[in-house]
Order: sequence, then structure tokens, then C-alpha cells
Amino acid sequence: MTPLLKEPSILSQGVYLQLVTKIKFLDEAIIRSNDPEEVLTFKYQSLGNRFVIPWRKIKAKLRRLVMEKQRSLNIEPGCHLKDDLCMKCSSCFIFGGTGETSSANVPYNILARILGESFISTSQVGEIQPYTQNAVDEEDLTTGQALMSITPVPKETEFIGVITLKDPTPEIASIIVDNLKRLTRIGARSVEWGRVETTILGFKLSDREALTAYNLIDSKIDGFGKIDDLKLPVVEEAYKTLDEQVKNLIKPLLKKKPEESKE
Repeated sequence: MTPLLKEPSILSQGVYLQLVTKIKFLDEAIIRSNDPEEVLTFKYQSLGNRFVIPWRKIKAKLRRLVMEKQRSLNIEPGCHLKDDLCMKCSSCFIFGGTGETSSANVPYNILARILGESFISTSQVGEIQPYTQNAVDEEDLTTGQALMSITPVPKETEFIGVITLKDPTPEIASIIVDNLKRLTRIGARSVEWGRVETTILGFKLSDREALTAYNLIDSKIDGFGKIDDLKLPVVEEAYKTLDEQVKNLIKPLLKKKPEESKE
């Protein structure tokens, strides 16, 4: 089996850790065509009509969880989305960032080391029942204002997705695995709805992206490695180790900045 990297590197070494992940809705979710959407429907030629959760929804929530945990350990506590990324912490190294638009004003960009895809529902979309919301006028007690219609996704709907870590170290894997387990809500209305149960079904470590949700959705999901077999470090120690490794890695990049300031 392809091993995890011992330390992070700037140049890719072509190692891919793929986490087969299941998300189960404990509440109804919402389909909206405008941002921020929770769930969409998509027509596949061979899979039929399915619900899909865009990867950007999962990634955004996961990044916020990773940064919350990082702050609790007092590692770059001022780093936050979306305009004040420090560009030198574990979260920025895993999820990426653009230096020119960051308040850190660093002369480099960081490519994301976490790759994703849409999560696809394990069952096909049946009849969709619109859910209508409106507000009651306090003066005449009539409805008709703030009327809107949304479409819910049934509770207990399950989704399968594959999250890929490119060039992962044990520390990077530990951080993502721990925070995936902390992913208990998604969606813009998470204060009201949006409870989910997230389970990592297994992993594959390879020199390529070998798995896709598209191919797994109608297959029996077994035969993958168990996360415990990776023997990952404790997440708190993983954050501290990766923080030190990343800061050492970007030192040569930071040295470029004084040359630009001579002008």
C-alpha cells in the first residue's frame, strides 16, 4: 500500500488518500436554486434523478470546523474566513488560499490539498413536495407577505461522497478525519434544520484517484481499509506538528517579500 508522506511538501508527490464518506440527514433539508443552496437535484444518464450536495458546501463547513478546532489550540487564532486568512497555518495549508487577496498580503498562493466531488443520494428522487412558508400580517392577521416555496429533501436520505487528500501526512489525515466526525450540521438554515450524521465508511490509499461516488453509489461498499488501521496521531498533537512543519516549509517563500518591498 502506498504510504502516507512523512512530511508535507510544496511539490506534489502523487499520493492520494480517499475517504469514502456517508452523510445521513436527520432532518429535512432544503433545495434552493439560489445561493446558498443546500441540496440540488441532478439527472445522471445511468443513475437517474438524484439529490446532490455540492462539494463546496461540504468543504466550506469542514474548513470552518478545522479552523474552530485550530483556534481552540491557540494556533493562529486570528485566521478566519474569508478575507483574513493567515496563509501560514494548518487550515490554510490544507484548504488553500490566495495570498494577494488575503490580509496577510503574502507573495504566494497555496493550492488546496483536499479534493472533493458532489455527494450523491443513495436513492433516486421520487415525488417532490413543495413546502410553503409565509408570514402573517400583525394588523389584519392575513397572510400573503414573505411568501416563498421551498422543496425539502426527506429526512433520513443518505448520501455517498469521496473526499480526497492529496499528498497527505498522518497529521493532515488526522485533522480531516477528526473534523469529519464533527460534521453534524450542514446548510444555511443549520440553526433550525440541517442535522446530519457523518460516517467514514473506509479509505483507499493509492498513487491516483481510484474512487468516485458515481461508481460507488450502486455498489456494495466494502473492502476498504478501516480508518483505525492508519494509526493516526491524536488530533491535538497533529495540529501542533503540522503547524510547525508548514511554517518551516513556507520560510523560503516568505523571504521573497523583502525584495518586492525595495521598490
